[in-house]
Amino acid sequence: MELTIQGLKTYIEDTGAGDRGTVLFLNGWNTRTSRYSRIFALLASLGWRVVGFDMPGVGRTDEPPQALTIADYAAFTLELCERLELRDVVLFGHSHGGRLALWLLEQEDCPLRCEKAVLMDAAGVRFPLSGRKKAAQALYKGLKFLGTNPVTRPLFADLYAEQRDRRASADYKAATPVMRQTMQNVLPLDLRPRMGAIRASTLLIWGDRDADTTLEAGREMEKRIPGAGLAVIRNAGHFCFEDNWPQFEAVIRAFF
Repeated sequence: MELTIQGLKTYIEDTGAGDRGTVLFLNGWNTRTSRYSRIFALLASLGWRVVGFDMPGVGRTDEPPQALTIADYAAFTLELCERLELRDVVLFGHSHGGRLALWLLEQEDCPLRCEKAVLMDAAGVRFPLSGRKKAAQALYKGLKFLGTNPVTRPLFADLYAEQRDRRASADYKAATPVMRQTMQNVLPLDLRPRMGAIRASTLLIWGDRDADTTLEAGREMEKRIPGAGLAVIRNAGHFCFEDNWPQFEAVIRAFF
């Protein structure tokens, strides 16, 4: 199904009878809804309606004309929910979608009623840099200035480009300029300060080998979100459901 949300043609997946309620699924960065089809099918088999969508600039959804902030993602999501008349939902967010879910759950005036939430390998925790990393960051910022300044650029441009490409993630390299700026807007966010305000019954699901949003972040959320429970998926990475489906399925069945 397609709807136009904030001027963007948006691809939406809507499946399941919904006898037990609705799950609003929020995808990870640059991840199409189709990658989560097995999760959608499982939840639908348990009696839930599942609504997911390709986020702006991903899959079959148009790219926004300018870079987004987390508040922009939230406004986009809420307009989509309004169009679909979604008011009571279980929020289920993976990675960047988990960051967005946290943002929505923390808002006192959020129009969505969310009594339950699932955060899977979720983003949203930024630990302080070590002294060594701070020094490396300062050196890189200095090199960036030298490599982009008109006076020093001829001498340092190649070295800066080499270091920039070495530091950049695969997602950043693959992104368009608009989505690169969007990444710069949302990746530095640390949502820990208001996690204590979350009132939804929250399940945290984490791969024990997640190198993108580490298990340490999951344990931090478990400490800060009142009553949260952490399920650790063995021998699994950032897409934990793909690496150990049997354990993941058992966790989902128990929670839902």
